[in-house]
Parts: sequence; structure tokens; C-alpha cells
Amino acid sequence: MNCVNLLKNQLLKGTIILTAAGIVTRLIGFVYRIFLAGALGETGLGIYQLVFPVYSICFTLYAAGIQTAVSQMVSHETERNHPGIVKSGICLSLIVALSLSALLFRFADWTAASFLGTAGTASLLRILAFIFPFCGITSVINGYFYGISDARIPAVSQIIEQLFRVFFVMGVSFLVLSGNLSPDIAVMGLIAGELASNVYNICRLLPRMSPKQIWKSRFSLRKLLTLSLPLSGNKLVISLLSSVESVLIPAMLVRYGHSEGEALAIFGILTGVVLPFILFPGTLTNSLSVLLLPAISRAAGKEQHYAVRHTTNAALRYSILLGVFTSSLFLNFGLPLGVLVFHSENAGKLLTALSVLCPFLYVSTTLTSVINGLGKTGVTFLHTVSGLCLRLLFLVLVTPERGIYGYLLGMILSQILICILNGVYLVKKHGVQFHLMNQFVWPMVFSAGIFYLAKIAGLWLQNRSGSPLSLIAPALPASLLVFLYFFCFRLVSLNDFQLSLPGQKNKEFFLRKNRNI
Repeated sequence: MNCVNLLKNQLLKGTIILTAAGIVTRLIGFVYRIFLAGALGETGLGIYQLVFPVYSICFTLYAAGIQTAVSQMVSHETERNHPGIVKSGICLSLIVALSLSALLFRFADWTAASFLGTAGTASLLRILAFIFPFCGITSVINGYFYGISDARIPAVSQIIEQLFRVFFVMGVSFLVLSGNLSPDIAVMGLIAGELASNVYNICRLLPRMSPKQIWKSRFSLRKLLTLSLPLSGNKLVISLLSSVESVLIPAMLVRYGHSEGEALAIFGILTGVVLPFILFPGTLTNSLSVLLLPAISRAAGKEQHYAVRHTTNAALRYSILLGVFTSSLFLNFGLPLGVLVFHSENAGKLLTALSVLCPFLYVSTTLTSVINGLGKTGVTFLHTVSGLCLRLLFLVLVTPERGIYGYLLGMILSQILICILNGVYLVKKHGVQFHLMNQFVWPMVFSAGIFYLAKIAGLWLQNRSGSPLSLIAPALPASLLVFLYFFCFRLVSLNDFQLSLPGQKNKEFFLRKNRNI
């Protein structure tokens, strides 16, 4: 099997596994978020969501860069060095995580009042501090399994974490609190889920390497630090900017004229309901991106430039098509979906407004992972920071005048900027092919038109039947027509999923295919 087939084999299998797990966890998450929105209320949901900027910053320090470094090192080193890499990763992660846990617990009141601007989040932060060591170990072990191209363990770990979180919070709510809920219990659910996934990951790691092997193994922390520090530094800057952005959203909405409760409610609906809905279809591109980094890194290290280019072209094409489909769907059916699923007209309006974000969000996720896999993390860092700075400018300058829609405009424009910067870099430096009209413009025109006709048909059915379900019923046949268009114009082909074509024939086929699209 040639390099392209091997790379595609690993990516396809891993992507299917991670996508399936992502769909399961996000479906569970949807049910959970509907429950949280009802049990906590929109304001309570906003308070709960406010702890995640702090969580994000700390996770970046004790896990994000270390996990990526472990993944890359495992993919390059021989198997006998794997225990030492895992040992170094766990030790480094625990040192940082325990230090952050102690600091956050000690300064929770100051962080809540001075950074988050809401003193009521202090108790949530103290609870959150206990999660860091367990989350760090889980991340390192996941990094190891990603590095050996075994996506099953991280996939199952996701599902276990989600299930235990949901069962814990719902169980406490119904069995102990008689259906009531506080944000504190919701944060405790994070710990319950992380503990369960941590135990599972350790149990799956031990058959591959015994505690004795890990303990006696030798691997210098210097190489891990050399690789993880730039990654962590870059991600920390991005995480800090994102966290500042999240904290500023309620404050800027208050300046626009909302009360503090109304601002927290809008923030809770946006970050706790609408954005997860937008990100749900991105399960496919997220899974692909996680696996693209080590796969592209291996291929680039072996100078298999055709494998890198072909894999990137295919991943990019499917990311674009997924974005086209979801954007058209949310643009026409965002309002009824928000009302039907979350019983919130505000959620529906925000979902419709953010529909334009989908293609650029999914594509930039894929492109970022490819560029990182090529070892150019500094490039993606600069591009991402540029987009975040643009978003912050809109948040500070436009949101106080235009409200939440001023912020949403900045979010869309910043994602477009990141997407363009990443795309131009790959086209110029690595010959990645992108056909704007055939892969984006015409599919978008057709898809949006079909869903618009489906929307008109849904309104007619609703007027005759009175059922809200009849309003979105035509979306299913419209979706089938869109996918038929993709197949008819060879944007989607079964050949993309064949895992074992003859080497030279396979290469010539895809060269012809890319020229014709």
C-alpha cells in the first residue's frame, strides 16, 4: 500500500471513530444543555459559562501544549521510548496542574471579582480547581494514543466523561434537590466526568506499558519542554485573548443598555446553547483535525509531499462542503430550530445570524491543523491572534453601540480573516488546491436556494397543520437533494473512501480528479 493509501487509511478509520464518538457526546450534550437551560435559567447558565475562561487558560498551561508535544514525539520515536515520553508528560502536567489548583483555590475570590466581574463565581472556581490534575493525566494519555494513531481510546474516553457528567448532575438534581439545580452542582459534574474518564484511560494504558516500565523508563524532560513550551506559549496567548473576550461580552452588553441579568442571559444562550449548536456539525472536521496533525507530521518528516498535498486537498474539500450545507440549513431553519429545540426565540435568532460562520469555521479548523502538522505553529499563531484582535475590536468598539449583533459581526469577519490567511499560506507554500466557484460558490447558491424553497414549503405545511414539526419537515428532502448535487458534480466521491487502490493508478486518478473539479 502506498503512502497516500496508508495515510488515508489511518485518517479515515480514526476520523470515523472520533466522529462517531463526537456525535454521541454532542447528542448527549444537547440533551444536557437543554436540561441546564431549564434548570439553571438563562442567567444561571451564563454564570456557569463564566468559569470556562479560567478553565481554558489553566488547561492550556497544564495540558494543551503537553498533549500535542506527546502526540508528536510518540509518532516519531520508537516504541521502546514511549513509556518515557508518557512518564515525562504526566510528571510535567501534574507539576503545573497541582500548582494551578492551589493558586486558583487560594485566589478564587479575587479571580471572580476582578477577572470575571461576578463575585458569585468564586465558589464555582474553588470546585473547578480540583479537576486540573485528573484532566492533565487524561490529556497526556490521549496524546499518546493519538500519536500511535489509535483513536478508539480517546473516543470512548469522551463518551464516558460526558455520560458520568450528565448522570451525576441530573441524578443530584432529581434525587437530592427535587428537580432544582445550582451552578455549583453543574461544575461538580465536570469533576465527576473527568474522574471517570481518567480511570478508564489509565486502565487502557496499563496493558500497553506496565507501571514498572513507566517508572524505570528514562526520557529527558528537556525535549518535551522544548516542544511543548512554544505550543503552550502560543496557545496561552490565544486562550488569554479568548478568555478576555468571554469576560468582556457581558460587560459590553451592559454598556449597550442591558441589565447585568439580561447580559448574563444573552451570554449564557450564546456560549452555552447557540455556539455548541453551530459546532455540532464540526464534529467531523474536529475529529479529522486531531488526526491530521500527527499524520501530516509523519508524512512531512518522510518528505512524502504528494501524500501531504492530496490529504489536505481532500480534507479541505469536505470541510467546505460541510460548511456550505450547515450554513444553508441554519440560515433558513435557525429560528424554528432554536424555538423547537431550546424553547428560546433568542437562540433561534442568534443561530440564524451565525449561520454564515459555518464554512469559515470548519475550514479554518482543518487548515490550522494541517499547518501545525507541517511544523509551522508560529504561522497559525499569528493568523489566529490577528483574528482574535479583530474580534476584540468589534467587541469593544461596536458592541456597545449595536449590541450582541455587533459582536457577532466581528466574530464572522475574524473567522473569515483566519480562513483566508491560512488558505493563502498553504496555496503559496505547499500547492494546496482550492476551487472557489466549484467547491464553494455554486454549491452555496444551490444549497441555500433548496433550503429556502423547503422553508416556504414548511410554512405552508405549518399553516395547514398547525404543528411546529411540519415547519422543519421539508428540511430532510432538501438535505437529500443537496447531497445529490454534491455527488452529481463529483464534489463527493466514493473513491475518496477506497482504502487500497494500486499506487500509481491511484495517484494518477486523483491528479485527474483534482484538475477536473
